[in-house]
Amino acid sequence: MHHKAKIDWWIVAAVTVGVMVPAAQGQYLVALLPLLILLSCCAPQSYDTEAEGLLIRAGLVRRFIPYRSITFIGPGSGAYSLALSVDQVRIQYGPASEIAIAPADPARFLADIESHAAHLRRCGRNLSALFA
Repeated sequence: MHHKAKIDWWIVAAVTVGVMVPAAQGQYLVALLPLLILLSCCAPQSYDTEAEGLLIRAGLVRRFIPYRSITFIGPGSGAYSLALSVDQVRIQYGPASEIAIAPADPARFLADIESHAAHLRRCGRNLSALFA
């Protein structure tokens, strides 16, 4: 299933101002370089649940996370993030890796992941791995 990313309007406004101010002063390279870096790493964003795992697309960056490696999904931030929103979902996977993303509908996203990953169980607003 395809999930769109949430983008906060104020982040877009801050980036726009950060690009327009140097451009208005004739410093086009100073304005263009950060914009190109941001666009190549962060926009557009989407998240696809596939048969074997979660595919995160953010600009030119693609990250595939197998469901079996996911140990926790829940609200939060502070993790490495490509998200353009403060309403983030934190995903812990592998031995010590995590990433924060911002699906537009976090409840639908969690339900979709839960339907694909039998080892994850709902615990309030989180999905946690059950290890025997």
